[in-house]
Amino acid sequence: MHPRNPAPPPDTPHTPDTPDTPATADAPDTAPSSPRVLLINPPLWNPYAPHLAVPLLLAVLRRHGVAARALDLSAETMHHLLSRDGAGDYAAHRSETLTGRALDQFEAARSAVDRAAAFLRSPASVEDIDGHRAATAVCHAVLDGMAALTPGSRLSFDRFDLRHRPVSSAQVMHAVTDPVHNPYLHVFERVLVPRLRALPDLEVVGLSVSADSQLIAALTAARLVRRERPGAHITLGGNFVTRIAGRLRPGHPFFTLVDSLVCYEGEESVVALVDRLLSGRTPHGVPGIVVPDGDTLHRCPPVTASLGELPVPDFTDHPLTDGYLAPGPVLPVIASRSCAWKCAFCAIPFASDAFRMRAPEAVVAELDELHRRHGIRHFQFVDEILTVRSMRGLARGLAGRDYRWYGETRFSPTIDRRLTDALYAAGCRRLDLGLESYNQDVLDRMRKDIKASWIAPNLDALLASGISVHLFGIAGFPGEARWQTARTVEFAAATLARSRERYGVPDSTFGIGPFVLDALSPVAAAPEEYQVRLEPPDPGEDLQMALRYDYVGPVPQPRGAEDRDIAARADRILSGSPDSADRPAEEVVFLRADSRRGSHRAAPPRVPCPGPRWDRLALRPADGWVVRLRDGDRTLLYEPRDGALFSLPSRLLDALPGRAVDVCRDRAERTLLRAALHHRCLEAAGPDARSLTSAAQLTGDLRLRLAPGTRLVHEGTDTFLTSWITGQRLRLSASGAAAARLIAAASEGADADKGADTAEDVGGDRHGDGGGLEWAELAARCAPESVPRLRAFVWRLLIARFLSVESPDRSAHRVAGRR
Repeated sequence: MHPRNPAPPPDTPHTPDTPDTPATADAPDTAPSSPRVLLINPPLWNPYAPHLAVPLLLAVLRRHGVAARALDLSAETMHHLLSRDGAGDYAAHRSETLTGRALDQFEAARSAVDRAAAFLRSPASVEDIDGHRAATAVCHAVLDGMAALTPGSRLSFDRFDLRHRPVSSAQVMHAVTDPVHNPYLHVFERVLVPRLRALPDLEVVGLSVSADSQLIAALTAARLVRRERPGAHITLGGNFVTRIAGRLRPGHPFFTLVDSLVCYEGEESVVALVDRLLSGRTPHGVPGIVVPDGDTLHRCPPVTASLGELPVPDFTDHPLTDGYLAPGPVLPVIASRSCAWKCAFCAIPFASDAFRMRAPEAVVAELDELHRRHGIRHFQFVDEILTVRSMRGLARGLAGRDYRWYGETRFSPTIDRRLTDALYAAGCRRLDLGLESYNQDVLDRMRKDIKASWIAPNLDALLASGISVHLFGIAGFPGEARWQTARTVEFAAATLARSRERYGVPDSTFGIGPFVLDALSPVAAAPEEYQVRLEPPDPGEDLQMALRYDYVGPVPQPRGAEDRDIAARADRILSGSPDSADRPAEEVVFLRADSRRGSHRAAPPRVPCPGPRWDRLALRPADGWVVRLRDGDRTLLYEPRDGALFSLPSRLLDALPGRAVDVCRDRAERTLLRAALHHRCLEAAGPDARSLTSAAQLTGDLRLRLAPGTRLVHEGTDTFLTSWITGQRLRLSASGAAAARLIAAASEGADADKGADTAEDVGGDRHGDGGGLEWAELAARCAPESVPRLRAFVWRLLIARFLSVESPDRSAHRVAGRR
């Protein structure tokens, strides 16, 4: 569907990579000038690296002489939206508008987003952790603005959640014609339609839908393909299509947009389908096909692809140079397919057929060829599991090559230091492992076929060899008690600390999420075995794969002293989970692990720390990622890492570098500059510019105040700290609220004592900077054993800019730290 207002001519799409050398017997076939087949990876998929499915199928078709092309529509969509012109065009064509702070932040971020996206693609982003965080914040601010312009949506690097959800066929069909709530309609007119119009001989279009997050985009694209190329056959394939195909019945509305589905593995199917269609035959009999046939659906059983016959994936149509938000990029490869284990919570074996492995020699040859074609030496094994046998083969085959790689494996009694040293020597820099739980009875219920006694020795071997790890956790599996989840979290936190402090590997991470009952998992197939009662599905959610359920069995109680100790500390442990939403993408962490030089921790930012006469220091706009937008007599300063926004008189900024005592006309201007210093939009230089760098520096003679722009807000029984400068909002616990009230009362008392301005007041810093609550007084209100927790809490608020800290002479100490 065309947007409401005519669109300007689309930008020239960025050019995909092409081989540096002429095509040879082992190189991809030259892309034809007039392709008859187009394979599309719809959004939203991983924005950091290409998906493997389309390049692999493209290579299969080209090996059979088919004139085919590929389009990573997910990468093109993100590239368009994360550009100054693309974001501006999107905003200009929306009926919703942004105002106030939301508009300021969007425009400031939009002005910097080209630079931010380019930085994320550059090698410098790997080691510049603070810069990576700032550039990511700019991109997120642009997506937040577009989400505000798209009612009911949440847009992020990971997924676009829209008002219409992919759990309902009716909602999906509504979405594909709804320009208000479906951003893909606007974007695809600019990045997809020009591609379709440039392919006059197009006869077959395949869309790969690996996840539910791609379904609305895929069918939106299919609708536009139908409009632009009404004679083309449109087919959907991929893991998610395989998972929902059994629920579709004759007359399902999806078949008004697509002509067929291809289920399970596609290497054999895509060749047979294209051969039949291009020769004028029907698709009946194609392995894994689902196609309408009168009043029925014709379904043909799938066939298992031979991994020994797979060609080298063809990435030549993908924008490897500037299409992804990580340098490289990291290319996906496989050493095996499916999984040999049948964990109770997992549905992977359902859609990926039998487990089998490739010969290590074939995998090594593939990496060699990809390196030859693209000059890339970083790879991700996207296998569901790298077995110990596969890893041994890779360790032998990749030894002596300058490649770096990571993948996912499982705990095993055969993982030892000899193997991990060999893996590191062969280029392995990171492994993901399914910890799930650090409780043997829970692992047994999950049918993990893992002994808890293997876990710590495996991790120690990997870390001792220099291989960073990521641990996956599942909280709330049926029959798991809260204290057992706490044990898992505490073990993971201790592992990350040991990784950093004992082994010097700072890149290890942990993530834990709630158990989701997949409709195709063993638990759903036999709920009574897991003491689970399934709730009736919502008839309006015909595509919902996450089932609602009740656990009706007993919950285990703590048995020994160790269990009881963990149970007593469960709330505290779980409130401090090491899982972090601020953790970079897996590809970025892997690249950091490869570039590691000693400690890879983020250094505290050099933030101004004004002393007794801060107003006599030379001030200037902060370097780095602070964005400046001038609008007449005002200039907007935007610091993306904390989301701080300041509108300052342009006259003040024009006078910088300079001293506040010289450039400020009154206390209001002086207060503005002081607040801009606190929130990192300005910086000061001189011997009096100090900083705090750790919670241990909170001592009895320092005073705490609410930071500029911070307010304590009460809503019913809840208490929040809010900042109109950063836009942050933090809900406080009962003890945290009590401490914040004491600090707020002292801050308000100091504000009430302020007098009238005089030149002497401004120069002597007597007003607007004093008051507050001494740390010693606050700590004295707390039980001695709770002071460490109070110190950590106050430090957290200082880092997040909800509080400021001042010395006894009432000169402000700025805090060097990160949120």
